[in-house]
Amino acid sequence: MTPYLPTSLIAQHPNWHYADFECRAFQISAELQQRQLRSVTVWLEDGATLACLLLGAWHANVRVLFPPNFTEESIQWANDYSELWLTDRDIKLEKCEQISQFGITQDWEKIAKNRPLFDFSNQTEIWLKTSGSTGEAKTIIKTAEQMWLGGEVLAEGLPFTAENNITAISTVSIQHIYGLTVHIMMSLVNGWQIGRKQLFYPECIMQEANKSQSAVIVSSPAMLSGIDWQQMKIAENIVGIISSGGALAEELSEQIRAKIHHPVIEIYGSTETGPIAIRDDISLWRQLPNSQLGSNEQGELWIEGVWLAKREQTADVVEFEENGFRLLGRADRIVKIGDKRISLLGVETALNKHEFIEDCYIAQHPEKSRLAAWIGLTEQGIQFFREKGRRALIHKLKLFLEHSQEKAAIPRFWRFTYQLPRNSQSKINKLEFNRTCLETCKDAIWLEQSKNENSQISTGIVPLDLVYLKDHFAEFPLVPGVIELQWISEKIKTFFGKEVIIRSFDKLKYQTFLRPNDRFDIQLKWDSSKNRMAFQLLANNETCCTGLAIIEHEDHPTDC
Repeated sequence: MTPYLPTSLIAQHPNWHYADFECRAFQISAELQQRQLRSVTVWLEDGATLACLLLGAWHANVRVLFPPNFTEESIQWANDYSELWLTDRDIKLEKCEQISQFGITQDWEKIAKNRPLFDFSNQTEIWLKTSGSTGEAKTIIKTAEQMWLGGEVLAEGLPFTAENNITAISTVSIQHIYGLTVHIMMSLVNGWQIGRKQLFYPECIMQEANKSQSAVIVSSPAMLSGIDWQQMKIAENIVGIISSGGALAEELSEQIRAKIHHPVIEIYGSTETGPIAIRDDISLWRQLPNSQLGSNEQGELWIEGVWLAKREQTADVVEFEENGFRLLGRADRIVKIGDKRISLLGVETALNKHEFIEDCYIAQHPEKSRLAAWIGLTEQGIQFFREKGRRALIHKLKLFLEHSQEKAAIPRFWRFTYQLPRNSQSKINKLEFNRTCLETCKDAIWLEQSKNENSQISTGIVPLDLVYLKDHFAEFPLVPGVIELQWISEKIKTFFGKEVIIRSFDKLKYQTFLRPNDRFDIQLKWDSSKNRMAFQLLANNETCCTGLAIIEHEDHPTDC
């Protein structure tokens, strides 16, 4: 543990020195104690503020809840188990207060200082609710002591110095265990400055790094894979990168290391276990200090560590070697197809090497005994889809897999999109995958809509998985004209806010094809004097379809 001096910086922009940080934490503690609160829910975007609140809450023996999102289920969970929300966002919830106003009038020097602010044996709890990406959400309980120990073991195991001139800059959420342990706890242990905001764009990462004397980036494969490491101008102040939430692809890992010439450390762990192991190249994972690893009869890894209350059994199948271990995939990611054991991770790794594949997720079809692939295509892959069609693309990908995979490992079912909907921990929701496999895609992906008294513009994207593309036409997929009219009709009903009868379409004209992945606008203009709606569908600055929809007047219905 590297202690902060009173003049040490906790954060910058604006500068926050430790003396003021400590005072603020004691103010929060005093307010919590005076109001006799036992449990609070937090949703903070400022990492330094979260560190301050967390220390203040622990000092007051107040439990802290971390919801993963703002779904009804998560909000209800927080309301059931806590008495107050504290936030730095404009959130409309009952019993919710702004952290900037909380406890600012408290004279903290009058409260009993029965323990220091940094109390490493504190048993106050934090509760973390998992997002339920595998189908079932859980509540994980950690003590302050366990969080401190998790931060300490990483500070000891990672090759970074404990200096106050280093700033932890994060692209991951501090509402989850990874961001909490690395961005918050390890920074406090090392005496680092804490980057205030979660960053979502590569340019923002570099701008923030350039504001620091030295920066360690706390990130994920999802973010790191979205950076063009060949072209991106890397901030000279970056002294290392930490990644978790999945393994870095081999090629990406080598690209980053060659570019920054500083350590790139991957952390393997989970919400239940905290950190388990690290690696600084693409080979073996190494266990952390003060821990023991082993496997059960099924080859699934278990861990015992000083930051854990008991042995934690994972569902990850491992293979131990002399200097570490290899991850073979989750037990539920190793499936038996026929009489063959198939590693779903192995199939994903192989597919991700194809130039058409940006991202992929492989799992057993929810109703069939064969594999299904959910594919996020690159621009090159989308272009091939548009030029050659779905069948040709699937055929090409199957041929590619035949070089490295057994026949049983080649997916039978395929779904395509321009981007997989991974969450902030780079995970795919299994329920969403199942729904994608089972439901037929018949509608556009609607992005936005604007409306005034007499006009409306709706913007959408043609899904790659649109069912009408499959055979229309096999080698040149396009949206049938009748489907364009169907979408236009639905938007006309949206304009009126009710069901209306379209008596006829006049002056209907098709000019340009609407193709897979096209972004398009449906523009409507209402002429009440003639009871007709002029419509125009445009894509890529070209007109695809125009016409007039004659609306049956409610007072004068057409005779049958």
